Formats: sequence, structure tokens, C-alpha cells
Amino acid sequence: MNTVPAAKVAAPRAQIPPSVWLLRLGALVLALVIFLIDWLSSLDVAIAVLYVAVILMSGDLFSRAGVATVSLVCGLLTLAAFLFSHGPEWLVPPFARCLVSLCAIAITAFLALKNKAARDALQEQVHLLHRSEAFLAGAQRLSQTGSIGLKMPSAEMYWSDEARRIFQFDDHLQPTLEYMIGRTHPEDTDDLKSLIEQAYARHSNMEAEFRVLMSDGSCKFVRMLARQVHDASGDCEYIGALMDVTAAKNAEEALHRSQSQLAHVTRVTTLGEMAASIAHEVNQPLSAITTNAEAGLRWLNREVPDLGEVRSAIERIKSEAHRASEVIRRIRALSRKTDPKHVPIDLQDVLQESVALVRREILRHRVNFEFKPVSEPMWVRGDKVQLQQVIINLLMNAMQAMSGMHGKARTLSLVLGNAGNGDVSLRVQDNGPGISVPNLPSLFNPFFTTKPEGMGMGLSICRSIIDAHGGRIWAESELGHGAALSFSLPACEQIPS
Repeated sequence: MNTVPAAKVAAPRAQIPPSVWLLRLGALVLALVIFLIDWLSSLDVAIAVLYVAVILMSGDLFSRAGVATVSLVCGLLTLAAFLFSHGPEWLVPPFARCLVSLCAIAITAFLALKNKAARDALQEQVHLLHRSEAFLAGAQRLSQTGSIGLKMPSAEMYWSDEARRIFQFDDHLQPTLEYMIGRTHPEDTDDLKSLIEQAYARHSNMEAEFRVLMSDGSCKFVRMLARQVHDASGDCEYIGALMDVTAAKNAEEALHRSQSQLAHVTRVTTLGEMAASIAHEVNQPLSAITTNAEAGLRWLNREVPDLGEVRSAIERIKSEAHRASEVIRRIRALSRKTDPKHVPIDLQDVLQESVALVRREILRHRVNFEFKPVSEPMWVRGDKVQLQQVIINLLMNAMQAMSGMHGKARTLSLVLGNAGNGDVSLRVQDNGPGISVPNLPSLFNPFFTTKPEGMGMGLSICRSIIDAHGGRIWAESELGHGAALSFSLPACEQIPS
């Protein structure tokens, strides 16, 4: 395929204003007038020194090359006027005046060129500064980040255009700290005031996130970062940035809602998989209630009713009814859709209730269950239902991993204790086939599964829940020797009463 060479487009030259052309013409006329006076007059003065004015004028009208050219022309005109007037008389006084004029022209040219170079450099710096300001303003606009300056204790403030836009301040208004606090959400005002006062008193940096009320009633989330500096006079000033994080906050809340809904769906799906076990768990106490009720009736129908046996039967009915109620309560808690509430809870209690819900699955999979309760409560701060979901998911995964084993005892062990860093940890260990090394890094990724009919969301949701609790979850495995999935949570410092 033939290619057509790209045409070279010359950059358009800057248009020279008419006033500059007039000044250039005036400099030319002045040089000619000086030349004629120097040539034709009989004054015993160095007329050519007046070329200095022409050279000084050229500094504002020409480039450095143009200034050098004008200076050279002025020198040549000086020599020409001397030759035209005096001929080759080199030792006469007019020649001395000519040398003085040439020296003045040379010195003026040197100073003019030096001044022109300095002015060109300054203009370049100004141009670069304006360009940097334009880039900074554009970057602030794109990133929704504004610059602020706060002088203390006068509370004078500097606001960039983007900072003004974030707070929707008018261009003619000079915002102050009072205006800024006035736009802050009433629930965040006291915290922001306290932060500024403490930062100034302790000479520390400021970092805060607060809400801003707009004139139309909408609300923005703003993040402020500022550090303290001191100017030459020793005054304190905070220089920082304001970031509009409303979009990020809305996205974070939407993600949280989606994760909560997905976690709820997963819990309900898990309950569906345990339907047979749940039915058995409920049916057992109901059957016991029926048996005890029939026995109580028989004791009452005797010629001499045995009230003691009847009382015992009623007590057993009450106990079994409570047992059935507990099963239903746990199932309802898992299936209910509620917002997470992080409160101090004993992880061992959560573990025991979770095991009670899957006890029938343990029996159905013919698994030897090993767990040694710890003597002390394991307090953590978290949501009970979400932590139950994590534990049940880990237990179900371990049992399903061992479901294909034959000719070997299936063992599931739980180890609850304290991690090395003081956190509370739980380890779920099975002796199944294990997890291959290539699959370990992807185990907690969404939609990754090793099950033929799995969705790959269970462990991903577990990781999200543990991360939201400030903990971590990990897997260890040796192929052919089982797998261990563990998680740790920060220990709760305050034990609930």
C-alpha cells in the first residue's frame, strides 16, 4: 500500500501589532537623523553617542539578533559619518570623538543584549508558570481536588478555583474559615472545629473527612489533607488539598449494598443445600414432643394417674420445644436480611451455634468431628450472622472436599485460639485431597471454583466479610494431605457486660 508523506505544516507566525511597526519606523528615522547630523554638522561633540537611544529602543522592538544587528548598523553609521566628514585623518580630535561614540555604542549594545536575554528568560519563566498553572487547574478539575491555604491565627484563607467550585462559592466572594465551617454539615461541624483547634495547638497536620451542604440541599463528601508550614516571618500556615470524594463514597455504599445482598443470597442458598439436615434437626424434637405427649397421656389414663411421670413428660416436652425453637431461631437469623452490626461477641459461642446448624451434615458425610473448647471467652467485635456464614461455609467446603474419599477416615478438626499478634484465630482443617498449588492464589477470587456446579462466590464473600471485620483469611494445603482454611480477627478490648 502506497503511503503519502505527511505534509509539513509551518507554525503560524505571531502577528506584530501596528504600534510595534510604528516604533520600529521611528527608531529608523531617529538613526537616519543622527547620521545626517553627525555627517553634516560642524559641532565639536560626539553626536554619534545619540545612537545609544536607538539601541535602547531596539531592546523592546527586536529579538536579541535584531538588537545586535541594530548595534552593528549604528557603529557602521558612526564610522561612515566620520569618513564622509573628515576622510582618513585618524589622529585628529574628531576621530577621538568617534572612538568615544563607538565605545558608548558597544557598551550599550552589551548591556542591551544582556538585559534582553534576562527579559527573555523571565518571559519564558512566566510563560512556563502560566502553563503550569493551566495544567494544575486542569488536573484539579479532572481529579476534583482543590488547593487551600489557611493562615493561623488570623484564619485568612486562599482558595483555588477548583476548591471554590467544590464548595460552590461565588467568584467575587473571598471565602474564610467561617464560610467553610458554615457550609459543613451540622453533624460534622463540631468535629471539624475541634480538629482545626487541636492541629493548631499541637502543631500537627490535619486530615479529615466531612460532609458539605450545597445551596440546592444536596450533600457532598469532602476529604481534607493539610500540613503545617512556617513562612519567613515565622507565621503558621496550613497548605493542603480538598478532594470531592462523593462519587467514591456513593460507589463504596453501592458496593457495600451489593455485597450485603449477595451475602444474603448466599446464606439462603446454603440453607437450601442444608434443607434435609434442617428438616431432620426440627423433626427430632418434634418427634420427641409427640412421644412424650403420648407417654404423659398414658400416665394420666391409668386408674391412679402417676403425676410425677406426667410432670417429667411435660418437662421433656418443654425441653424439646425449646430445642426446636432454637433451631428455628438460628435458621431465621441466617435467612433474615439485616444490616451488619459489629458488637462484642464470643467467637466460641458463634462457632458452637454454627456447628449445631451443620451437625446433621457432619453425620451425613460420616465425618469425625474434632473440637476442643477453650476455657476462656474469645471476644471479638463483629456481626454474629456474618461470622456464622463464614464458619458454616468453611465447614461445608471441608466436608464436600472429603465427600469423594473412600477407605480412609474423614476427619474435620477445628482449632480456636490466639494468634501470635494477639488476634483471635480459627483454623478449619480437613484430611481431604487438598488444593493444588496453582489454585491456592485464586481460591478467594470471585467466580473461582473447583466444584463442578459451584458458583465460586462462597469464599470470595467470606474474604469480604473478614476484611470488613478488620481481619484476614488464608488457605494452606499440601496436595494429598488435606487443606486448612483459617481466619483471624482483632481481639475485642472491651468485654461486654
